[in-house]
Amino acid sequence: MASSETPPPSLRQGVRIAPHDSSVSVEEALLAAGEQVGHGNLVFASRVNKAVLVFVKSEQMVHQLVASGVIIRDLYVQVSPLSVPSTRVTVSGVPPFIPNELLEVELRRFGKFASGFKTMWALRKSEFGSLMMWWEVGKAHIRVFCQQYTSHSTSKLKAAVEDLEASIRDLELGLQRDSNPSAGQLLQKKRLELSSFLQERVKGALVRCRFLEIKEMDAPTPFFFNLERSVAQRKQMSCLKLPGGRVTSSPEEMRDHAMDFYTNLFGGEQCSIEGREEILEGLPQLSPEEKAALDLELTLEELTEAVNQMASGRAPGIDGLSGEFLKHFWGVLGADLRGVFAECFRTGSLPVSCRRAVLSLLPKKGDLALLKNWRPVALLTVDYKVLSRALSNRLKGVLEMVIQQDQTYCIPDRSIMDNIFFMRDVMDVCRAHGVNVGVVSLDQEKAFDRVDHLYLFSALRAYGIGEGFLAWVGLLYNGAQCLVKMGAGLSRPIPVQRGIRQGCPISGQLYSLAIEPLLCRLRSKLSGLSLPASCGLECPPTLSAYADDISIFVSSQRDVQCLQDTLSLYERASSARVNWAKSSALLLGCWREQVVPSLPGGLQWETEGLKVLGVFLGTEAFKARNWEGAKEKVCARLSKWKWLLPQMSYRGRVLVANTLVASTLWHRLMALTPPRNLVSSIQQEIVDFFWSGRHWVRAAALYLPLAEGGQGLICIQSKIASFRLRTVSRLLYDCGPSWLNFGKLLLRSVGRFGYHKQLFLLNPEELDLSGLTPFYTSVLQAWHTFKFTRATSEMPGMWVFEEPLFFNGLLRARTLQSASLRTSLREAGCTKVGHLMKAKATSLEALRRRSNTSSIRILDQVVKEVCAALPESLRAFAEDADLCEQWLEDGDYSFPSLEVTPAVGDWHEGAGQLLTLRTPHLGTFQACGKKETYNLCVKVLNLRSLAGVRESRWAEFLGPDSSPKGSWRCLYKLPVEKRTADLQWRIVHGAIATNRYRAHLDPELGEGCIFCSEVETLEHLFVQCPRLSALFVLLKSWFQGLGEEFSFILFIFGPKYSAKKKGVHTLLNFLSGAAKMAIWLTRRNRVQGVGSVALLPVLRGLLKARLRVEYTYYHLMDNIQAFSHMWAVGGCLCSVGGDGELRLHI
Repeated sequence: MASSETPPPSLRQGVRIAPHDSSVSVEEALLAAGEQVGHGNLVFASRVNKAVLVFVKSEQMVHQLVASGVIIRDLYVQVSPLSVPSTRVTVSGVPPFIPNELLEVELRRFGKFASGFKTMWALRKSEFGSLMMWWEVGKAHIRVFCQQYTSHSTSKLKAAVEDLEASIRDLELGLQRDSNPSAGQLLQKKRLELSSFLQERVKGALVRCRFLEIKEMDAPTPFFFNLERSVAQRKQMSCLKLPGGRVTSSPEEMRDHAMDFYTNLFGGEQCSIEGREEILEGLPQLSPEEKAALDLELTLEELTEAVNQMASGRAPGIDGLSGEFLKHFWGVLGADLRGVFAECFRTGSLPVSCRRAVLSLLPKKGDLALLKNWRPVALLTVDYKVLSRALSNRLKGVLEMVIQQDQTYCIPDRSIMDNIFFMRDVMDVCRAHGVNVGVVSLDQEKAFDRVDHLYLFSALRAYGIGEGFLAWVGLLYNGAQCLVKMGAGLSRPIPVQRGIRQGCPISGQLYSLAIEPLLCRLRSKLSGLSLPASCGLECPPTLSAYADDISIFVSSQRDVQCLQDTLSLYERASSARVNWAKSSALLLGCWREQVVPSLPGGLQWETEGLKVLGVFLGTEAFKARNWEGAKEKVCARLSKWKWLLPQMSYRGRVLVANTLVASTLWHRLMALTPPRNLVSSIQQEIVDFFWSGRHWVRAAALYLPLAEGGQGLICIQSKIASFRLRTVSRLLYDCGPSWLNFGKLLLRSVGRFGYHKQLFLLNPEELDLSGLTPFYTSVLQAWHTFKFTRATSEMPGMWVFEEPLFFNGLLRARTLQSASLRTSLREAGCTKVGHLMKAKATSLEALRRRSNTSSIRILDQVVKEVCAALPESLRAFAEDADLCEQWLEDGDYSFPSLEVTPAVGDWHEGAGQLLTLRTPHLGTFQACGKKETYNLCVKVLNLRSLAGVRESRWAEFLGPDSSPKGSWRCLYKLPVEKRTADLQWRIVHGAIATNRYRAHLDPELGEGCIFCSEVETLEHLFVQCPRLSALFVLLKSWFQGLGEEFSFILFIFGPKYSAKKKGVHTLLNFLSGAAKMAIWLTRRNRVQGVGSVALLPVLRGLLKARLRVEYTYYHLMDNIQAFSHMWAVGGCLCSVGGDGELRLHI
């Protein structure tokens, strides 16, 4: 302790230690700090509320404590500096937070904080022993500032809500004593303001619950306030089974067990040097140019690209800084971070926070009392992830050079669906050709976590990766530690001596490289899948891999023994371990004349099917398991939200249906054809959920995009069709998918012509799809959603010899219309232009004999007609005998470009119809995007239902030339609230229960307006009622103030949005929406006998409450200019005075 003569230390020599357990004593905190900086360097400590302030002899020791943290009672505790740069801090017996009044000043100039902090902090670089330490302490200061900012904002919002609630209670009590109209209006205003504040609380809850599209959700209920808490509770671990079998729920015992488990898992294991050298022999090598490209110095441009690629909403690492923070301030911090990485490269070590990962345990399948059934995901710091992403971007460009096509994990242009497609098609081909083969699906125990680091870096060198890039990757693992998140605290750091971090951007690529030596050896040792020679496969496949999910083909006991030996070698070399108890095996074929191989580890052969990457594949009965309970699961998910429906907008309902419900089906629907009635029944459940009552608009109209009058509700059948069309695109224009050759084999069964890609050039009515698998049948059916035309200026190429002779719109040969001649040529194997041209170049007589044709003159006529039918640019190419001789049947030749249009028969777009085919514009098929393809499928597959649907119910009233086209999207543009936008959308569609409509359902109800004696129609309610005249006078003045002429077309449909007049159009839409909402609310109040029915006061109250809430927000953010751009356009509704105060003009 300091003597009385010693001056008190500076705040810059103090730190704040705040353990989760408030019972931690000052002495324990001092001991923990002393372990890091030396007990003789401590000056004194004192408790301030729940925290302990510790002062040390120098600022360098503060930096060390802030970077390393301390360990108290086996828990990691973060250390914060006392002094925050650029702010004045005082210690007066309270935690050293910035006083509120100073924080407000800081927040009002928040935009200047970053640059001011950076300038001041840059001047202190010389005070630190290294640039890394300077960066670490700077991050800590930023974290403290952000915590104070959040704390202050939360308390301010809470105080505002409490003040509003108190005002409302006082006004309600006053109205009970004395009926005062002005007090009633003030009460309504206060309630509106309270509602707006609650909306802001909802948005915060949704963000923390990972609802990223918060603008789609608008339900201020206790459910959303507590949703984040329930999500967190589901992820928490309640008990664990200890090694002796005893189950404990004691936090201390669970934490000790977790530390022992992960210390053992991540601890180093002695691997065989001889085994490592043997399994790494003969790996493919990078070229010198590729190696040099990897070894280049890391640039600021690469780091910037990595930052821009970071996903939003991800959990931060131990430093608490998010990706959004780094994105926002990258212009300020980017160059400094590059300098930090450069120093790290020179020293061979990252800052302490970057080396430490928080292990968040996520439940897997199985007994959750067993720690092995919790997946450890590493929460890494954002600067670490930037470095890792930049290295990943470099590495992905060379992965396909060293990793073969049957491994798809984290390889560009490959996906998990390639594996599922491959295994599905292999099973179908084996069944069709009677092939005997066994499929062994391996399960590896803790595959990522058991990769030995020495083995990993030896493998990278074996691929020819240079020492420069290896040094960068080595930074990610040198001195790596993890802290297990258990309960409310973090464990002490655990050294990570093996394992690839799950959660690191480059981890997937590193694992693919680490397991590729095993796959290479299996490919070279196993006999693979042997197919009949007629199938034409030169290289039989041996396996299919997605990361550690490997399916291996064996056909004999020798293959099984070879598999065992190779796995044993891989385990010795890399410390991997196969879990035979969780592995599975499938036997395909009859095996009448072959001995069925026996399997190791007690593994038994199945005969029905396998579950491959989440999809059941095998017999039709086995595949039916994919759909068991599918509808029930959808209904259960929807039922969780039904009680909330009255508070959810249409956009919120669409978000739930599309993102949280229907999307759970996509993985299986991409690869398999569902039962016929399942899709329609699930679709009906989704539509019922959307309406939660009467279906006002046809379901097909809801599937249309928002910009075309729909709501973008998912159409499952159209989604399936778009999946199939993506399959067509890969079949025709991708040469790489592992399943491509097997897909071609299956397609060849159509018509016995031997066609595969050629099928997509044939007239659809001529195709006999009997015998084709259900999946590829659905692919060809989806293709007929389009009409295609050949490019007019098609460049000649070898594909011309692949052109089909039969049913090809490009080749209209009269003689080939003869069915008997087609049959004769097919039996002779002459089905393509190349076959015909080769016969012409050699001997038509030989073709005549093979085809048993009566006269050679017929074949000569066929040649002439086919050549004449070819476009001139292709004819000379096809007639070139030398080029024809070079043609190899089923060679990998570029498929011709196709222009596609929707196949809608004789339907024509008419005026006033909702359906339009002007969008999307498609062009060539290979250039079609996923979104455009889906939207077109929606229109074509729902054409019958959409034909004749009017675009609005207002044509008779507003005139035949009126149309909402171009205005639909504007109805929902911010700042209009979603429920208001829903009302506008319903008004355009006529989906309003007026009294006239209700009287049709129940004649006993009157059809008159409740404000006048006229019949209440849709037009009367929102335009013609006499009570609206004063409203329209007010709206006309506002519209004129914005430079627009008021009209009922503009009022009902909204403006035709233009980016050049964005501010005016969004405000016009907001005013129109607010007016319609006021009309609707006052009508509802009259019906229910509660609330105000005075139209103009209600409208003004809505506008004033919204303007005040928005002004408060932008004022807090010190961005009044943005407020003015949105709300003070033309000074129509409000303005901001020179003193910064809000002035309302309504």
